Amino acid sequence: MSIGEFLRSLREKNELTLKELSEKSGVGPSTISDIETGTSTNPRMATLKKLANTLGVPVNAFFDNDGTYESVETNKNNENELTTKEKLDIEKEAQKMIDNIDKLDTVEFCGTPADEDDKEYLKLAYEKFLTDVRIYNKQKYTPKKYRDK
Repeated sequence: MSIGEFLRSLREKNELTLKELSEKSGVGPSTISDIETGTSTNPRMATLKKLANTLGVPVNAFFDNDGTYESVETNKNNENELTTKEKLDIEKEAQKMIDNIDKLDTVEFCGTPADEDDKEYLKLAYEKFLTDVRIYNKQKYTPKKYRDK
């Protein structure tokens, strides 16, 4: 599922029109439309943050791209769901990684110097990686007698 398709499904799930989402998020309706229709395939991170905050999802939900993202509210019974503390720890750890990158003179991706959006995408990738590892470890190391059957 593309970012645009995911955005549209979230907007419709929240029963919002383009105009209503625009007013609530502060993102222009034409920008939202461009993302949803695929005209804008690489939206700015600041735009995605505004939309994610308005729709009540983490920004990295836009990058899962499989259409199976569930909000914490609908996934409370999952024993592998991360606690708020674990999520904050992951966020802090990802920020430490970005801070270390900021200390370097030059950061390049494929020969092009990284800008702030690139660093934000990198932080999201770190967060996704650390979250997946945490969940995997919970699944792997939780004794069978404590797992939901």
